[in-house]
Amino acid sequence: MTWPRWSEAVLAIVALVVALGIGFAAGGGARGAAAKGSLTVTANGSAWVAPNEAQINLGAQETAATAPGALKKLADAAAALLKAVGKYGIKPAQVQTSNLNLSQNYGPSGVPQGYQAQEQFTVTTRDLRHLGAVVSAATAAGANQLNGLQLLTADPNAGRQQAVQDALQSARGQARKEAAELGVSLGGVRSVSVSAGQSPAPYMMFGEKAAALTVGSAAPIATGNQQVQVTVQVTYSFR
Repeated sequence: MTWPRWSEAVLAIVALVVALGIGFAAGGGARGAAAKGSLTVTANGSAWVAPNEAQINLGAQETAATAPGALKKLADAAAALLKAVGKYGIKPAQVQTSNLNLSQNYGPSGVPQGYQAQEQFTVTTRDLRHLGAVVSAATAAGANQLNGLQLLTADPNAGRQQAVQDALQSARGQARKEAAELGVSLGGVRSVSVSAGQSPAPYMMFGEKAAALTVGSAAPIATGNQQVQVTVQVTYSFR
């Protein structure tokens, strides 16, 4: 038996109505009672926020014939580095040693050839106006290693409220459309759940990109914006 095409649409709507839990009036006692149910939709929202913090990963590496000699040269380079970044308002508390290493160098035949001392620092600043100048000053003062730059948003909740509002507006639009397709009147909100989507992720620069920051007296750094994303699930009543 071949069904007309319009009957397929009717059957699909009936299946959707049953899945959504819509009650149908049946029997004389239920006649005239309005059908009630709920409709749940899921929507995403996003917002853009500007980073307001930077972490610069840089360091110094020195070699000498003896271990004390390598450490002395490293200490001098580190002191000059800290002094250079301090001119841009970066205090000692904003500089943290992330790695300190001393090792012996060996030649091709395995013969010891002096010592190598290395120290890595993480410099944190919220003054992004002079970010390029800080990097250039540090490298000029003795920082011969630049291992990356992270652009961060210090407040983990930045932009979240705006992203939630965007998601709720999208959810309302979806619910109205689905209610209209079902031929029912959309009612109030029964429940709302919000799940964190993508938080502002750090923008990292390595290798050639990071090294390019030292070209010139103060290479410009584009901080850009970062996206915050959330997902909401909203259940509406309807009749």
